[in-house]
Amino acid sequence: MPRSVKGKSAIVTGGGSGINLEFVRILLQNGCNVVIGDLTLRPEAEELIKEHTGNPKALFHKTNVASWDNLYTLFKTAETEFGTFDIVCPGAGIFEPPFSGFWNPPGSEASRDDIHGDRFLSIDVNLVHSIRATQLAISHFLSSSKPASKDDLKTVVHISSIAGEGNFTPVAIYSTTKWGLRGFIYSMAEIEETRHVRVAGVAPRVVRTPLWLEHDDKRRMCVGEDEKEQGEWTTPEEVAQVMYKICTEDQVANAKGELVPIRGGSLIEVINGDVRDVPMYGNQPPGTGTDAKGLFILNPMEAWKGMNAAVEKPGWGKV
Repeated sequence: MPRSVKGKSAIVTGGGSGINLEFVRILLQNGCNVVIGDLTLRPEAEELIKEHTGNPKALFHKTNVASWDNLYTLFKTAETEFGTFDIVCPGAGIFEPPFSGFWNPPGSEASRDDIHGDRFLSIDVNLVHSIRATQLAISHFLSSSKPASKDDLKTVVHISSIAGEGNFTPVAIYSTTKWGLRGFIYSMAEIEETRHVRVAGVAPRVVRTPLWLEHDDKRRMCVGEDEKEQGEWTTPEEVAQVMYKICTEDQVANAKGELVPIRGGSLIEVINGDVRDVPMYGNQPPGTGTDAKGLFILNPMEAWKGMNAAVEKPGWGKV
């Protein structure tokens, strides 16, 4: 039987939009309180919070996930508001550009990284924040007055990407962070058996979110010369449904009706209505066993054009 989330509480970073907002919506629909940690909320997220001021309750805590102090305060807010929490989703993530991009070094026009700084923001948000949030979650779960058990698993659910299964030179830093997150998820496999904390994740392909459609540099990768969208998208709803199953069930059905197991260390690929367990060794290309139509909706030439335009500027990468 699925494990119920009714009466439980969750922390979701990046819950103000996209996949994470749909995950928040599903949790609330099933009776789970949610604290959203994000810099801003889209209007639809604001409306969702207004609709849930009772039980279950949703609240927003402004959070810069690249700041460890901000993360700690977010977790303390959840404890203060709900006494405890059972689910953590370090879902906040950013794409390049205008955030850290290998082909747009710190100090270049398209980068937000400080030329005198010591960090790549994309790595801090996409990877470091995910690892630190997992530490904070496990620390809380182990010290809780109601510890995790086999029948009451605590869950940390991550959002990786098929970018962590291959390489795409124009977005080298983004791909690197998703490869790193994939390795981290695998490294947490035994925690479910020993501590009853499930650390797992999803690896979707390009998802139809505002990130792609409301930013011109990204939108150009997704449309043809006629301005029509290319290929077929994965939807935020289908990714969020798999995330919910990671929290509540031990298996998920693929498009053929076959049951794909879910356990600590699982990375579930989500592509065009189908799912697949991404193995640690001997992985096949994304989409293996699925209808690969529309697997990559990106217009790769647009991405390469942007990369080449950056590199060809005189003095590329010089401080």
